[in-house]
Amino acid sequence: MMHSSLLRASLIAMAWACAGAVQAVPVSVAFDNFTYSGTVTRYATLADAQNQTNPVGGPYPILTGFENSSETRPNARDGQIAVVSEAPLEYGTDLTYMSTAWYFTTNIANGNGWGNPNETNDGFIQYYLESSPTIGGGWQPGHTQFRLSVAGGDGDDADAGRFWPAPDRGAPEISYGKFIEFNLDVTANFASPATLNNITGWYETMSMPSSFSGTLRGIFENDQTDTPSYNGFYRFNYTVTGPGSWADDNNAVWEDQDGTIYPPQSIWAAPEAVTITPAIVPGPGKLALFGLAFALALVAALRLGVSIR
Repeated sequence: MMHSSLLRASLIAMAWACAGAVQAVPVSVAFDNFTYSGTVTRYATLADAQNQTNPVGGPYPILTGFENSSETRPNARDGQIAVVSEAPLEYGTDLTYMSTAWYFTTNIANGNGWGNPNETNDGFIQYYLESSPTIGGGWQPGHTQFRLSVAGGDGDDADAGRFWPAPDRGAPEISYGKFIEFNLDVTANFASPATLNNITGWYETMSMPSSFSGTLRGIFENDQTDTPSYNGFYRFNYTVTGPGSWADDNNAVWEDQDGTIYPPQSIWAAPEAVTITPAIVPGPGKLALFGLAFALALVAALRLGVSIR
């Protein structure tokens, strides 16, 4: 579990570090009104996980989650994406963050995540980099379609890498590790074109997409020491779908540490339209830039403190 004070200290200390450059394009996205679903297969070795041979368990599907009388969308979990890459300072500094959207609640007086059936280790994911790995995409011609791809391993900055050790739920301590492979490829379509921000020179929209779809795939290495029986390599193959989520269905919100209340957000920005090029998995090295993306990532530290049953 990562608390906000520790994360802030990590950001300050690591901001002075030097690292090799990686390939990325300029984008800024903050979106938490979608779901992901699919399966996880467990392997004993990385070679088996990469070759998809000799599984020791699975494939295990994400199943519908329940919390008292509330339930997730069928066989799915709510998700969130916050990505800033090579952006003007108005959009924050580089960050790559994807996780389960566990923090929404229907009763803010009881705290973020209260009553949210997505707040469970079953199906949970958290990929966090205080930098940009290989990022691709941006606005397509006409500024009504936005494509985003993320390719890069680790995702364990601030000791935040988390993944469901399928098929068990258990305590959060059994889910720590790092991503050997992480590949997100999504497309958002909008009813109206994005508009030009004359200050930043980027095209922006805060509208909900008319459609949102893609894939989330990778391999997670569980290397925590509390319960070594869960160690191994977990290959996940997810489908991403939106707009729509348990949070949206239930008019749920969350509160940041300044007391501001947020419903599900949709913020997309990039320069002039480009034609997307496939993301290439980078070699070692990270860009030594850190920051937060719009409202979604302004409380990244808070979200890293999730308490999973």
